[in-house]
Amino acid sequence: MSATLEMARTPQAAQGGNDSLLLFILSVLAGLVDVIGFLRLDHLFTAHITGNLVVMADQVANGGPPHVAQLLSIPVFAAAVVLAFALASWAGSSRGRNSLLIGQALLLLLVFYFVPRTPRPEPRQMLVTGMLAVAAMAFQNALVRLSLRKSTTTSVMTGNVSNTVIALLSLLWPGLWTRDEAESKLKSTLPLVLGFFAGCAVGAAAATRLGGWAWGVPALLSILAIAVGNPRRDPAPAPLIPQRRSPGG
Repeated sequence: MSATLEMARTPQAAQGGNDSLLLFILSVLAGLVDVIGFLRLDHLFTAHITGNLVVMADQVANGGPPHVAQLLSIPVFAAAVVLAFALASWAGSSRGRNSLLIGQALLLLLVFYFVPRTPRPEPRQMLVTGMLAVAAMAFQNALVRLSLRKSTTTSVMTGNVSNTVIALLSLLWPGLWTRDEAESKLKSTLPLVLGFFAGCAVGAAAATRLGGWAWGVPALLSILAIAVGNPRRDPAPAPLIPQRRSPGG
């Protein structure tokens, strides 16, 4: 009976492991896209919409016109979330994750296709590229909420850093959080923080050395996310309660 129970738990445990790996990859991806966008798209935050609000407030306070791409990023992000929600609802729970991952990958491939590679790119081309990148990050944020149903975020690290620090402190001085709670929080948030910072570092190096070609890195990583997020289905687990045999069997 214990062996049967273990067999029944294995697929759920494997799915949880896949979710953790997918979240780590998505955090690396967000770091890549945000930094490359900031360095190559005239200081546009593609994953961190709050950053665009801060920069716009600074520009307006100093008497300058708001940055067009930063201004458009807010409604474009919201519209892309609406589109992701509609796509996930249409696809259903079984295919919703795959649909959103494919949608994000297609958007990042379009970014790589349209991205300016000349020293003096046209403003319209920069704007289209930036909005495609913003839409890709909107799909990622919607994916975490709708498909993975996680309260963590892969694109904004403020809450994740807070949880990581508090979890580490709780392991040293137990009190507000139990040891189990602290270990659980640390396990869920620390990989996201490390992944995002790693993505930022790689993205900055790629943007500096590769120019517009740096967008190929997040595009390739988004394809890997599809494979990780939709692993080969395992056969159905054995039932917990064995079937009764018929009298003549």
